[in-house]
Amino acid sequence: MQPITLAWGAVVDPDGPIGSYTWQVSPTSTFAFIIAAGFTNTPADGSPARTQATVSGLPNGTYFWRVKATQIVGGAVFALDSAWSVGSFTVVGLGPAPGTPSFTSPASPAQFHVREFFLINWTAVPGAHHYLLEADDEPTFSYPLTLTLDALQFGTSFRAGWGNALNAFYRIVAVSAGGVRSLPSPTLSVQITNAAPVPPPPTLLSPIGGATVTLPFTLDWTDTANPQVAGYDVDIDNEPNFLGTVGVLFVGGVTRSDYMVVPDPLVEGFNHFPPGTYFWRVRADHGDVVGPWSAGQSFTVAPLPATPPGLAIFHIITEPGSVSGGNSTQARVTLNMPAPPGGALIKLATDFPHAQVQTSVVVPEGKTDATVTPITTIPVPGATVGSVRSAYGLGWQDNSLGLWPILWGVALDHESVVGGGSVLGTVTLLNPAPPGGVVVTLVNNDSDLITLPPNVFIPAGGTGATFNVLTSPVSVPTRVTMDSGTAFEGYHAPATWLNLLPAGSATPPASLSSLTLASAGILGEGTTTGTVTLTSPAPAGGALVPLSGSMEGQVVTPQSVTVPAGSMSANFTITAPQVNAPRYVLIQGSYGTSGGMQATLLEIDPGPPGSSVLFALGVNPMGLIGGTSTRGTVSTVMLAPAGGGAVTLTSDNPSIVQVPPTVAIPAGNSANSFTITTSRVLVGTTVRIDATAGGVTRSQFLNLAPDPNAPPLLSSVTLAAASVVGGNSVSGTVFLSSPAPAGGVSVTLSTSSLIARPQPVVTVPAGSSSASFTVATSTVTANTPVTITASFDVSRSASLTVLRSAAPPPTPGTPSLLSPADQATVAQPILFDWSDAANAATYLIQISSSNNFTPLVSSQTVSVSQATISGLPAQQLFWRVRAVNSAGVAGSFSAARRVTPRAAPPPPAAASLSAVSVAPTSVVGGNPSQGTVTLTAGAPTGGAVVSLSSSNPAVVGVPASVTVPVGATSATFTIATTTVTASTAPTISATFGGVARTAVLTVNPVPAAPTLSTLTVNPTSVVGGAGSTGTVTLTAAAGTGGAIVTLSSSNTTVAGVPPSVTVAPGATSANFGITTTGVTAATPVTVGGAFGGASATAT
Repeated sequence: MQPITLAWGAVVDPDGPIGSYTWQVSPTSTFAFIIAAGFTNTPADGSPARTQATVSGLPNGTYFWRVKATQIVGGAVFALDSAWSVGSFTVVGLGPAPGTPSFTSPASPAQFHVREFFLINWTAVPGAHHYLLEADDEPTFSYPLTLTLDALQFGTSFRAGWGNALNAFYRIVAVSAGGVRSLPSPTLSVQITNAAPVPPPPTLLSPIGGATVTLPFTLDWTDTANPQVAGYDVDIDNEPNFLGTVGVLFVGGVTRSDYMVVPDPLVEGFNHFPPGTYFWRVRADHGDVVGPWSAGQSFTVAPLPATPPGLAIFHIITEPGSVSGGNSTQARVTLNMPAPPGGALIKLATDFPHAQVQTSVVVPEGKTDATVTPITTIPVPGATVGSVRSAYGLGWQDNSLGLWPILWGVALDHESVVGGGSVLGTVTLLNPAPPGGVVVTLVNNDSDLITLPPNVFIPAGGTGATFNVLTSPVSVPTRVTMDSGTAFEGYHAPATWLNLLPAGSATPPASLSSLTLASAGILGEGTTTGTVTLTSPAPAGGALVPLSGSMEGQVVTPQSVTVPAGSMSANFTITAPQVNAPRYVLIQGSYGTSGGMQATLLEIDPGPPGSSVLFALGVNPMGLIGGTSTRGTVSTVMLAPAGGGAVTLTSDNPSIVQVPPTVAIPAGNSANSFTITTSRVLVGTTVRIDATAGGVTRSQFLNLAPDPNAPPLLSSVTLAAASVVGGNSVSGTVFLSSPAPAGGVSVTLSTSSLIARPQPVVTVPAGSSSASFTVATSTVTANTPVTITASFDVSRSASLTVLRSAAPPPTPGTPSLLSPADQATVAQPILFDWSDAANAATYLIQISSSNNFTPLVSSQTVSVSQATISGLPAQQLFWRVRAVNSAGVAGSFSAARRVTPRAAPPPPAAASLSAVSVAPTSVVGGNPSQGTVTLTAGAPTGGAVVSLSSSNPAVVGVPASVTVPVGATSATFTIATTTVTASTAPTISATFGGVARTAVLTVNPVPAAPTLSTLTVNPTSVVGGAGSTGTVTLTAAAGTGGAIVTLSSSNTTVAGVPPSVTVAPGATSANFGITTTGVTAATPVTVGGAFGGASATAT
């Protein structure tokens, strides 16, 4: 009788551990057709792989089963499979199985288009706890089932869709709370093909027949068969034949069977629908295939109702912006100024069928806000995001609304427990349970080792519930898992696992046991205390528990809290932001070997009226001509209390953009507008405007442009010198932004001190953009700063420092001669040395053959107190020195000395050209190289000019010559190259003194940019939880900066890769790590890489 337990002996081998066991069941001994299969993995904590599995849902008959072990040996081989062990069994009855379900829609066989989603529905059957929806590409359902992604289903409906043409076969199996499967349902056959029939077009409902409408208004039509999200195209034209590509308005991807038309849908600042007659039509999108257009209908647009100047919707805020489980939410519409007499009628709509809103709301007279409630939603199986739109006058605003499954998941108060003990499980929701409560289904994947209730009920308004998990003794460490989900949403939450330990096992490391709050609900701007508790005392150094909790981007928890060493718990503070409507924040913490996640829900409710907290700052328009004005708007989180609220405003450049210091918000309102004035600008200028209230600051940037039609502006004033000695004058110039008009422009000049006096007015002649003026100065006893200001429309300034007159420097002293000694005979060159003289700036040394120093053999001026001189005649000479100060005044000559230079040595051999070389000798075209010419000896006086030439100057360019400095033996020059299509080797020639030398430079074409060549993984098969290594290889070495190869995984929940890996400059390959998680069946995952327009994959 079913269920049937398949059990086998554990394999023990000294060559390595057993990573997994794989089992299969077949109706034939050849196993040509597999009707059931599975595997058991070694958990990440090293516990042995389980040696049994359960099978049920098989028709009566004889079956064969087999199992093999996979041993982890490491190295290049990594894993080895054993031979299959084969057994058989006979099914004689189904046992306590649920009834057999059947599909109710679509009818089999069915056809749908590529990327067209469709609902699969089936019957609920007695005894069913949950269902398994299996899909395969052939009707025999031989394992592995290639099209099955997540078989586990908690409801009786599933939304399917495929991105390519194929034949898919489905069957549904009911599973009891004890894990016993029913017989499979009859097969549902679905063909995915773009040749599938297309339903008739929608029928237009309103407006039709020329009906008169007033903007904004709503178009409404019938749903097509199997409507898609983003499933309709709407076309509006001003002629009945819809000629041309786009008429007045074309809207693609409409997600529901109605659409609110606004006057200015593209925010272009004008009404696209002036009074007149228009025509509209709709077609449905069926995945990759579009249906036919409906018949057109006409409507007449009445004149747009008058609205007060400047009045507009500032924003609409969904409060909260995300809801779960079909709960309702609300929104607040805010105007930029109080509504006029009679109020402001705001039209409303949502853009997705999962949420419904009333068609309009009125902002009362004198108020800026109106609440839109309720906004109803439906349960969803996954994240679904749309928007709520409001429209008034010419403008509109929208805000996003996110819908989520209500179940966060299941957490256990221990990661590990000794078998035979119990743990506490907690189910946590993301929102309070809706009317009728929430049933969370618990799936026991290891019913032989753990016992848990089949489901947990959370009553309406509740946010969680607890349950007990009973365990059985084990002889070896064993990991068990459970799944959870909600049938009313069709949502499957992440799995939860528990480690069972044999009796006598060491105490496992501490993990997070619970996360609790002192208050489940607090008021905005209030605080409460959270507590994290561990399963055992924190280790040495403490236990760092990461925390998270944010309300639509506003963080309410610290990043972490540390449980001190030896302690079991620690507290942390939660600070709530100000709110206008109830919000729900999930507070999470984690600590343990594999996460140890715990969570609880915090409700934040509006507090009493208090100080205003800024919510938003807006400026419209944000770009304008300098010298004009615009308007800004501020809004606060809550309505202003009695006495009103205030927001502080600042401009980071008040000379250009001016704002009032504060803007008041009347009591009972949340917003108000203010005027922003600007000054003319010469060039495009950006200025930041800040608004602050309640400790929150928001910023907007205003972009100003010069007015091309305005008269010239004073651009700047400059002075010819930044400083001048008092008593002298300096010239200045005023500059205009454009030529002066007829009659010229008179610019007024002023000074901050009469020490510097400009002329009163300077006139810029007509047609000119500048004019000069003179600033006279007086003598001063101390350096004096003065500001010269020019004024015309705006003022510009320049700074001038008037300097005191400097006293002339004193006459320098007389130096004393030091060496050579008097009457010395020395070799040339001769170092003449003397003492420093006071107030000396330079020195004059004279050498003569006569003691009266006529004529002079040599006369040199030097800046230091010595000089090296050569080329003197070999005879007795006289020398002397005197100092010269900074004003050019010379002091007295020193006493003269006699010196006899020895004859100069014979001149060295004349230098000739030794070689010319290039480095590098090979370059890619467009890159430079460097040439070097080398002489046989030092270059003569005046240097050595070496002539250069290239045999192919179109490819390799060199200067006409290069000069080797006097005394040097070499000089370098730059060689320029151009790009080539093939390697070219021009000759570079150098010539000097009748000697020529050559060198060759090879110029290569630009190599092809590297692209991704291959992506490999090693090993290619791992046990879930183990890692693998990926390698990307390029077609050529990476260039400067390296090569960033983008990585992806086809199943990130099973195999994770980093976003990218960088191949180092000059390298051709790089490695990256691949992380995996435990799986219940062998799962192929494709790892992909892309770089340089090429991609590669590995499995």
